[in-house]
Amino acid sequence: MDTSRFIEAVLDLHNRYGKRLGISDVYAYSARGRVIRAVGTIIISPNSPLVTNNAPKTLSMYLLGSGNILAMIDLPINLNVDPRCQGERIEITNDLYKPHTTAAALNITNCNDEIPNIIRGLGRKFGVRLEVWIVNELGMENMKLAFRGSLGDSRSLARLVVVMTAISNMRNMDDLNRVLKIMNDGLRAIT
Repeated sequence: MDTSRFIEAVLDLHNRYGKRLGISDVYAYSARGRVIRAVGTIIISPNSPLVTNNAPKTLSMYLLGSGNILAMIDLPINLNVDPRCQGERIEITNDLYKPHTTAAALNITNCNDEIPNIIRGLGRKFGVRLEVWIVNELGMENMKLAFRGSLGDSRSLARLVVVMTAISNMRNMDDLNRVLKIMNDGLRAIT
């Protein structure tokens, strides 16, 4: 996906699906970086049918120089991270501003905690390859739900927004049925 198509897809998301999904605002702009070519921010309203706790959610997206998209949203879960957990170290260079910074993340790939496995399984079920990251930002560790890959059009972007926002409501296993209902209802709203 090139920069203009990415920006068009993000803006089109608000125009086509904003009311149905409770998207209150979107921002999209091109960047001059070699790593980050464009940025998209999607703000989900607290009144959205995709949100359970009446708090707004923000999905941040980056079009990378490779043409792939990186999307991230906060994931309010507490993992009992076992020292034997396995993960993939990821470094992301932010070249939007000077000086360039590098954020480090750990993509949890194999762990005894069932929540990351359930989340990845939910993503696969709905056609989205998701990852659970522990991100170190400004000296603080946060859990993020992440997507790395390509998208074809605004409809596949809408699908990604529904799946990621719905899963970001999951605090523990008790929320699983509610998250599934939100996802199914959201996907019906975009068809």
